[in-house]
Amino acid sequence: MKILVTGANGYLGQGIVEELSQKSNVEVIATGRKVDRINVDVKKIPVDLFEVKDPYNYFGRPDVLLHLAWRDGFIHNSPAHIDDLPKHYSFLKKMMEAGISQVAVMGTMHEIGFYEGSIDSGTPCSPETPYGISKNALRQLVALTAAQKKIT
Repeated sequence: MKILVTGANGYLGQGIVEELSQKSNVEVIATGRKVDRINVDVKKIPVDLFEVKDPYNYFGRPDVLLHLAWRDGFIHNSPAHIDDLPKHYSFLKKMMEAGISQVAVMGTMHEIGFYEGSIDSGTPCSPETPYGISKNALRQLVALTAAQKKIT
């Protein structure tokens, strides 16, 4: 199985890439604007995702996409979250239209909002920052498109 991890150099990406690299049946492709913090032996491709015209073929036709890439993740009110939302969706839509079989758009608790207690897949989303609103909107758009194309 070939897994593309976007945002591989980031907060969550580094650990996910490291964990996946230990699986014997997995080929990992780590990408992001930078990949200098990836310390395991995987294919590393530094690139601006938004500039790749045909990402599915550019990244070697992966089976699975773990999309973690996100600018200004720790600046919850940054205007970049709203500005970049259509770019993220365009990238993901290209991947889904080209043939990716599984997509996961990773986020944090900010999609849920300021919620106390245990959360699960049924916890309602009520984001309260541009970061949370954008990540939740991307999740909804990808879920809709994936359902239409019968993508996991």
